[in-house]
Amino acid sequence: MVPAILALACALVLAACGGSAGGGESNGGDAAQGDGTPQAGGSLVVGLYLEPLALDPHRQAFWETFRVSRNIFESLVNEDLTDTEGPTELVPGLATAWESNADATVWTFTLREGVTFHDGSPFDADALHLNVRRVWDETYEYFDDQSQPRLLQWLGTLADARVVDEYTYEFEFSTPQPGFPRGLAQAMSTLPIGNPAVWEEVGNDAFADQPSGTGPYRFVSRTVGDRIVLEKNPDYWGEEPYLDELVFRIIPNNQTRLAALISGEVDLISYVQPDDVGTLEQQGFQVPEGTGAAYLYLSFNFQNEDLQDERVRQALILGLDRQRFVDEVYNGDALAVYSSLHPGNEAYDPDARDFEYDPDRARELLAEAGFDESNPLTFTIVIDVANQAQAEWLQSHYKEIGVEADLVSLDRPSYGARAVAPEPGDGFDISEYGGTYAEWLYYAVNTGIARRGFDVATQAPELVAAIDEASRTTDPAGRIANWQAADALLREKALTVPLVTHTRYYALGPNVRGFVWPATNWYDLTKVWLED
Repeated sequence: MVPAILALACALVLAACGGSAGGGESNGGDAAQGDGTPQAGGSLVVGLYLEPLALDPHRQAFWETFRVSRNIFESLVNEDLTDTEGPTELVPGLATAWESNADATVWTFTLREGVTFHDGSPFDADALHLNVRRVWDETYEYFDDQSQPRLLQWLGTLADARVVDEYTYEFEFSTPQPGFPRGLAQAMSTLPIGNPAVWEEVGNDAFADQPSGTGPYRFVSRTVGDRIVLEKNPDYWGEEPYLDELVFRIIPNNQTRLAALISGEVDLISYVQPDDVGTLEQQGFQVPEGTGAAYLYLSFNFQNEDLQDERVRQALILGLDRQRFVDEVYNGDALAVYSSLHPGNEAYDPDARDFEYDPDRARELLAEAGFDESNPLTFTIVIDVANQAQAEWLQSHYKEIGVEADLVSLDRPSYGARAVAPEPGDGFDISEYGGTYAEWLYYAVNTGIARRGFDVATQAPELVAAIDEASRTTDPAGRIANWQAADALLREKALTVPLVTHTRYYALGPNVRGFVWPATNWYDLTKVWLED
């Protein structure tokens, strides 16, 4: 580690003497593509900013988990991971075609033939059916009660699921599901395909220790807290990956992760810190521009009585200068976001706004709610360590409207536990999520806001009705319009505070080629190669 620290120190000195932070290549996309012929072989080392959870297709959470596991498991439907603009187009995965009936209650999938799991057993409609039964059918011996709640958003109204023939499968729902194909292409709370022969041999809990899927790489080993190793699947049905091996190292500390990239210990890192962009580019590293399909936002603790007051929530939005947040925290390398249907989402509207910055009006609303200099609004901001700088800026900024905030910074697992079970004095936590699917709004309201103590059914019945209408709308244009209408009601109630979406999130070594940051929250490593 000493060489890595020395490399980092040298890079920081050079950056300090080297002009503007934007010097060097502002967009690493062109360099990442490379001009030469792709070279096969080699090992790519990825530095992850947090420990992935279970390598189980139906239990996973965190995008860093999916950035690993999607190389092992595949979905029926994929997103086009060459699409950098978004919203991403849907493309075949383990299904080659899909169609629905008129009201989108029955979806029929034609499955890809000639696909095998990593142990050689076949993928077919029977294998898919066991995946569905594992998360839905309580009579199945290997029904997984840990997975089932995670998939309720997409399978909660599943009435029947059936094998039509060897390579045809049907899902039947009790309510319309017009967004189901895009839902299947997502990372969490959906249905990537695992090998049922393995969980039927070792059990549900042990499956993550020997994960098996159909993907381009197969599992080799995992050392918790250190690394996960995958090797190329020689029997992969699709295009052969260039790299022989993928190594995912767990490096939660931002500066240690940066040092590992600069020293050459790793080839790719995620969650690049804003102040490091200039350093990296001046040293010849690639920091591609993009937006993904995620955003940072403030999740209110509605169990805090002060935050039940809509005037207080509006004041915290009116008192927040998001463009200044972008400029001062991210050095301009982010986009201010004003809607929960964020960039990359299929229902994103760049003109949508909640409340424009107006600190005077924010102070007026706080005064109406009973807060002033002698009785300031006080609360705790809960964060994971990755968002320390963001929280410190918010703490300082909110003093300008008379709000006093303390910070509690936790590791990711502890942060996750505190976010869903907040303490009485907690005001909000800084969350990061999102997706390309319009139904993300359903998740944000029913999983995020409702779990934090807001009774949506009684306190915002019009929002519940709007989400229900959008969920059932099968006309494509009408569906998007209805989700945007639901989002307008969410913004009007000041139930969350959108902050930013990153525009510099990944960094790559100078010799990494073929990497694309698509308009979603993960990437395709099968096209990546290392230049000599």
